[in-house]
Amino acid sequence: TMSSQFQLHSNSISSSLPTQLGQISQMSSYFQLFSNKLSLAIPTQLGQLGQMSSGFVLHSNSLSAAIPTELGLLSNFVGGSEWWEGFRLISNKLCLDVPTQVQALS
Repeated sequence: TMSSQFQLHSNSISSSLPTQLGQISQMSSYFQLFSNKLSLAIPTQLGQLGQMSSGFVLHSNSLSAAIPTELGLLSNFVGGSEWWEGFRLISNKLCLDVPTQVQALS
């Protein structure tokens, strides 16, 4: 099973995020798909990545809609001092409201 470092950044991938990515339940760090052309909503299934502790990075895409409350299930998330260790969704087209469950991760 994959447990760390799922990185597909800066590849001009242009599609929606597959819901099946949430099935990588043992993923603990570095889920990074930044600087692509990903679109549509962030799948709620990514909240099933419950072992994630750092490096959830989806910035600089074209993701839209609301931030799923299910991302608040990433309760092991602590981040780190470097930008690539954080929880980053900036530079997308997401709704401005951050769910309370996700705010609690900080």
